[in-house]
Formats: sequence, C-alpha cells, structure tokens
Amino acid sequence: MDNETRSMIPSWMYGAIRSLMRRISVHGNVVVGKNFRVGRGAIVGAPHELRIGNDVAIGPRSVVQVNGSIGDYVLIGMHVQIIGREDHEISEIGIPMTFATWVGNRRARPRDVVDIGRDVWIGASSIILGGVSIGEGSVIGAGAVVTRDVPSYSIVVGNPARVVGRRFKDEKERSSHGQLLTELSGQRHTD
Repeated sequence: MDNETRSMIPSWMYGAIRSLMRRISVHGNVVVGKNFRVGRGAIVGAPHELRIGNDVAIGPRSVVQVNGSIGDYVLIGMHVQIIGREDHEISEIGIPMTFATWVGNRRARPRDVVDIGRDVWIGASSIILGGVSIGEGSVIGAGAVVTRDVPSYSIVVGNPARVVGRRFKDEKERSSHGQLLTELSGQRHTD
C-alpha cells in the first residue's frame, strides 16, 4: 500500500498538500531529497547545513534543528527532538545566556552535528543530542535520549540510550541488507 492510499487526503490533492507542508515546516540551510514527507507542526531547520536524503518521513510536532545529515529511508516518529547541545554559549562572563553567542553566529563545531544513517527508525518522543552518529539500520526506541554514537543495526532504548539488541541475526544478513538498500536507491531515484 502506497502513502497516497493510506492517507485520508484525496490523491488528486496529495502532492500539493505535501509541498505546502514542506514550505511551512522546512526553513534555513536545509536540502531535502525526493519523496520527503513532514507532519503537521514539525519544524526542520539548521544553523549551518542539514542534508536530508530520499524517502524520509518526519512525524507531526517533531523538531529537527541541527547541522548534519539524515540518510535515505529514515522514519522519524512524532514529537521527536533532534537538537544541538551547545546552541548558546554558557561561559561568556557578564552576558546573560539569552544574549550569548548563538550557534548560527559562530563557526560550526563537531558537537553541532548529528549524522543519521540510512534505514533508521526513530521512535516517538525520542531526543537526539548534537555530536552523535546513528548508524545505518538502527532503531531508536520511543522516548530514548541519545547522547552518544549508536552502532549500525543496533536497537537502543532508555535515558541515556543503551544498546539492547541488534537487527538481523548476523553480519552476513546486515551486509546483505545494506547492499539491497543501495540497489533500491539506484532503482527508485534514477532519472
């Protein structure tokens, strides 16, 4: 079943509504791939640069305001926050934090970046802080708080998030899955 069939929006309106949702939700220094979907009330922006791959869906009321990249086939649930950890300077003597240097007014730092691999599912109400990478094929459980890197094909839960399992039974299956994702990308997005 395709997205148009699942949607309550009539198919003849679907493209126009998706385009309008993107224009309302996406701002500042963001490049999106094909078939990008964004839910009601979502906010997507970056102080310097965010690249979003193909076939990415961001759920309602989610906030993505960070530099970095989001790979192809990523699902981001509702109420997810992907945010920086050092968005305002806290060490400027005599300057209230509300007036302190903002991340967009200084050079980018490694802790400003979140990189999310292909085929990642980020569960509802999760929080992902700047300075982390989430490996390909990972699952972030609902409500998890990700403060450090997540290995590929891991399943993480909790606060702080910890690995509780792996997708697929062995490295051969994980490698095969990665190769098939690459093939699928080539088939879906050739012009």
